[in-house]
Amino acid sequence: MHRSTLRWLASAAIAGVAATALAAPTAQAAPDTSFCTDGSQPMVPQSEAVDTFDESTAVTGLTVVKGTTPTEFTGRYTGYLENALGQGVDMLLFTLSGAGIDSGETPAGIWAGMSGSPVYTEDGRLIGAVAYGLSPDNIPVAGVTPADYMKRVGSDRLASPAKVTITKANLEGASRKAESRLVGQSPQRLKTVKVAAGRKDLANRTLARMPRVSASTRAVRAGGFAQVATPSAIPEPLVPGGNIAVGYTTGDLFTGGIGTVTAICGSTVWAFGHPMDFQGETSLSMHNASTALVVPDTTGWSGSYKQVSRIGQQVGTITVDGYAAIRGQLGLIRGFPVVTSVRNASGDLITSYRGTVVDPYMAAYGPSYGAAFAVQDVLDNLGIGTARLSWKIDYRLRSGRTGSLTNSQVYASVGMLADQAATDIGNDVSAIAYTDLADASITRVTSTLTLLGNQAVEYRPAGVQRWNGKAWVKLRGAIVKPHRTLKVRPVYRQYVNDRPRATSTGPVQSFRIGKNAKGRASITLTSLADGPECFEDEDGEMVCPEFEEEAATSFSALLGKLDALIRADRVKATATYAWKVGKQKGVSERRASVKAPGKVTGSHTTTFRVRR
Repeated sequence: MHRSTLRWLASAAIAGVAATALAAPTAQAAPDTSFCTDGSQPMVPQSEAVDTFDESTAVTGLTVVKGTTPTEFTGRYTGYLENALGQGVDMLLFTLSGAGIDSGETPAGIWAGMSGSPVYTEDGRLIGAVAYGLSPDNIPVAGVTPADYMKRVGSDRLASPAKVTITKANLEGASRKAESRLVGQSPQRLKTVKVAAGRKDLANRTLARMPRVSASTRAVRAGGFAQVATPSAIPEPLVPGGNIAVGYTTGDLFTGGIGTVTAICGSTVWAFGHPMDFQGETSLSMHNASTALVVPDTTGWSGSYKQVSRIGQQVGTITVDGYAAIRGQLGLIRGFPVVTSVRNASGDLITSYRGTVVDPYMAAYGPSYGAAFAVQDVLDNLGIGTARLSWKIDYRLRSGRTGSLTNSQVYASVGMLADQAATDIGNDVSAIAYTDLADASITRVTSTLTLLGNQAVEYRPAGVQRWNGKAWVKLRGAIVKPHRTLKVRPVYRQYVNDRPRATSTGPVQSFRIGKNAKGRASITLTSLADGPECFEDEDGEMVCPEFEEEAATSFSALLGKLDALIRADRVKATATYAWKVGKQKGVSERRASVKAPGKVTGSHTTTFRVRR
């Protein structure tokens, strides 16, 4: 009796006991033999593969090793691992040849980027998709996800199995030779080749700041994204065996992964043979891609992989990210636009960076990375300079009501300007997109980055001057009379790339000294925006705080807190003086907010005395 029949009989018996009734078993439904409902792509059900295939069963497959045109590879059936992909879902094993798998000076084995490569019988029936390998030993044996379970992705959820080690007990249908070769190996899901447009180090740092709000944001935090060019036109359509790029974000901000198309039925596309992030219902862009070459692993550690030279424009959207495959629709375009305009100190438009955030959970990444990438790309350094960023976030509530938040900030840094520019806009988008106070969706984010120079210019409070009726003089150590208005102005020391330069003064501020004031008094200048910033750890790696969600009790209160962002060029001036009336005495304060010439850090206290 076939193993699949035994499995069916067992489940039928259990169901009968649960119902406490006896019933004659019904006939088993014939297995589905067509992947596409119109019959255009016939397939081999898993049950047929495990029951009838042997080591003489020859197969063919398609994948891309250069450019966009699929190359054929060949292979033979090796065996299967029972329940390796979930209860009742076996992993089919094939020894493959061609497409750089077993040829060249260093054979690549089953390389990352092959995920989704279709495997067919000699008469063209789809068996499944290459999705697992025995890396890092470059063994040419692939684990294949059965086609009938890929077809069902999104309609039933396959349980994520534990790590499987091949043993004589779970390796079935294999010859002694294959058994001796495979026992003890652990099939590993092929890595998705992860790529990001722009600057890979900056992209990985920005991705590491994403809040842990979904499977996709948790996955991208791990980093490992390689650099790729901004998407451009690739006229060739997606085809089975061809490349597919899947993006969280598109355009100048592209971030995503590379794999292979398994099948296309009408406008529906299946790919990978394993999950992207196992998000379930999802929204990811679909693109064609061009392969530069397959890079074989010569170390035994990293695994061989496909190097992509360019990515095409979006042609559709992945809507299901299941355990057996990802699935999407051609022609379906989703996401919200992100535009970062760059101007010089004179206000002239230099360039713009445009993209689309397709995965709503990645809402904070697109706008923050757009600003950060623009800094490095235009200044042509790792992040040294002075800048002002203003932004507008448009959103829509589930009720249909729309709104927007506008904000701005100034920045100066020697090496971290890009990461600083990403912080506040990323925090604002995170707060709106991920709040549980309202069902809010981001609809558009625009920002203007004004680059004021390629040197970091900041200011530190250095003193206070007072007006004595004729000239500005130092306040420190002065004697002033009570019951008078003290006219003062802050003094700043300018620092350029952390080196002290000239001093400058700020706007005039007046403080009223009380009539009973007496004795010691002071004026303290303190930066209002001093707070956590990016820093280098002991290994020299740059570390930045995660994008934060503001705590609030209502959505309107949340917007109010965001709108109250403290600018880095704001200083709190606090005048303090002692007073005495008879036997009573105390201390009074007067406060004011002062605008500095640029980003200001630190504080300074100037003391003086009040005397009649």
